[in-house]
Amino acid sequence: MDLINLGLTEREMDTLLATKKLYGEGWPARISTISKELNVRPPTVEEYIDSLISKGYIEKNAGVVRLTDMGLEVVRTIERNHRVIETFLYRMGMDKDLACKNAKIMQYHSTEEFINNLCNLLGHPSYCPHGKEIPHDSECCSRPQTLEIVLKR
Repeated sequence: MDLINLGLTEREMDTLLATKKLYGEGWPARISTISKELNVRPPTVEEYIDSLISKGYIEKNAGVVRLTDMGLEVVRTIERNHRVIETFLYRMGMDKDLACKNAKIMQYHSTEEFINNLCNLLGHPSYCPHGKEIPHDSECCSRPQTLEIVLKR
């Protein structure tokens, strides 16, 4: 999935990630908790949520915000992009926290083809430098590694 073709803003994608994170930590994702997580005012989060509801990525019931299957797929793609890029930067010699910071900048703007080629180049890693599982893409990760780094002189 190419995130750049979905018509989502970075802040909307941040909202999807925050919603998943809060649920993963066992908290109900509400406007107020998402607002704290993103460090933005609740009315701004309400705008993001309304937009994401209209696009089918989030649903809200009794004040609790949940990701739809489409929303979960977007989050999975963001996490895969981030962790593959972070792993590449770390293996290049970058400090893992700096690699994470740079991956955050690139995670929303990388095509599926780029991420799959990078994943292949890395030998289809299972975990990022911070020990988080990298979601596998069945098409990409079922292939043997075929790319290698070629250093030009």
